[in-house]
Amino acid sequence: MANSNLSLDSISDYYDRCSQIKKYLILLCAGLISALAFAPVYFFPALIIAYTVLLIFTILSIGLKQAFYYGLTFGFGHFFAGLYWIGNSFAVEPSIPDFAGYVLVALLSCYLAIFPGLTSVVVRYIHKNHSIKRQLLSIVLTFSVVWNIMEWFRGVLFTGFPWNLTGYVWGFSDAMLQSTSIWGVYGLGIFTVFIAIVPLLLLNRANRIVVSILSIILIAGLYLYGHFRLNQQTEYVKDINLRVVQANIKQEDKWPSRNWGKNLITYMTMSEGIEQSGTTHVIWPETAIIYSLSEEPLRRQVISKMLEKGGVVFTGFPRRDRSDGSFKIYNSMIAINDQGEMEAIYDKSHLVPLGEYIPSFVKTLFIALGFDQLFSGGQNFSEGDGLKTFNIKGLPPVGVLICYEIIFPGQVTDPSNRPDWLLNITNDAWYGNSSGPRQHLLQTRVRAIEEGLPVIRSAGTGISAVIDAYGRIIDHIDLNKRGVINSGLPYKIKQTTLYSIYKQWIFMLISVIISIVNIVLIRRFTP
Repeated sequence: MANSNLSLDSISDYYDRCSQIKKYLILLCAGLISALAFAPVYFFPALIIAYTVLLIFTILSIGLKQAFYYGLTFGFGHFFAGLYWIGNSFAVEPSIPDFAGYVLVALLSCYLAIFPGLTSVVVRYIHKNHSIKRQLLSIVLTFSVVWNIMEWFRGVLFTGFPWNLTGYVWGFSDAMLQSTSIWGVYGLGIFTVFIAIVPLLLLNRANRIVVSILSIILIAGLYLYGHFRLNQQTEYVKDINLRVVQANIKQEDKWPSRNWGKNLITYMTMSEGIEQSGTTHVIWPETAIIYSLSEEPLRRQVISKMLEKGGVVFTGFPRRDRSDGSFKIYNSMIAINDQGEMEAIYDKSHLVPLGEYIPSFVKTLFIALGFDQLFSGGQNFSEGDGLKTFNIKGLPPVGVLICYEIIFPGQVTDPSNRPDWLLNITNDAWYGNSSGPRQHLLQTRVRAIEEGLPVIRSAGTGISAVIDAYGRIIDHIDLNKRGVINSGLPYKIKQTTLYSIYKQWIFMLISVIISIVNIVLIRRFTP
């Protein structure tokens, strides 16, 4: 390769020599390895390779149809490798073959792959008459914006599934995540995609100086801003002592009725003891207790006996409701005081499709195949009334999020009554020792940074954690370990984050600004 243009030419020549089957295999492999950039591996070079391959193949594709299939193929590998852990949940159900879980992951990946497919279509359409050598910088800018806009659509359409957004690849660095307090994880994603494709840009001599300076400023700016924010020390609310309990009860041991009493005793025992002295609030995870505590005052009285005077216990439980003559079940949280009284009840409102309810368009199919018992034991959960902020005795106002609800950027607080901290109770036992629980924890940390609010997280089998308002993990219990965390409650940050005020509007504004700059570049370098 005698010069930079020949490098780009050689890439084009290699593409032309490849058979279509080989091209699709390359794209599939690129999608598969891209998952290595996310938690818990954080291998950033995988993202460099993957996004570069997808971009090159998109630009060199013949027409929009081929571009869509290229993006679809890449997306299937990207999501299948990143979401394989969902298939582990099938191993818990003895009546369902294990392979069925991975069939479901494949079907989910086919749907999610539509978004990378559309990304390729849009990029190819915008640059259908442009040279990869002359307009490479413009092409990369377009791809960076469009990829993240499609991630935003993925996060909101059909209830949304914003898992493994590109900005999460910085999860290994508290400092690099801090800019999400301004523009959220979607905004960070735009800069991340650009950084990942910088090595390709450097192949073009015309871009080298500008791209080198821009990338250095960008990476240094993100890090220094984060480093500056992290100079703040974690402070704690006075007279609050939390005890977060992780009993590490396996999924198969939780639901059989013969274990309900034993599991309750386990949680109560772990909540007491010499270290418990001075504890004001005890936190148990999602569906820690299977009894319908809202209907059982005597059992609430039993639980309250473990509390010190003025204490409160939070726990997840399946709430049965027969009030209107019909039977409904909710995935709920209850707060019980030292008198056995209900301080608050929250019903999960953002349910997991196929996990907590079966959408109508697939319900008939799954029942016909005999898979209905896999999902919530054949019983659909009902949807709660939406996010709420609760005033619990002895605590600042708290927003409650059950499991999956924490993954939605900009959708974790009641907009009419903002809390001072977030409580996330979850059960990741379905997914075993996989990347799923670790990715879930990372998303929880980013919500703390975006909102400037601490998050207390109790997970049945891990990873439980106390997270401050800068996303730093103050204390945690590892996956598949039994233990407790005794901690104070961190304060929220003093100045409300820009992201918590404007949500996705800053990300949209950045997208518009980059697009305007890109239009100028396209006109300047188009003959």
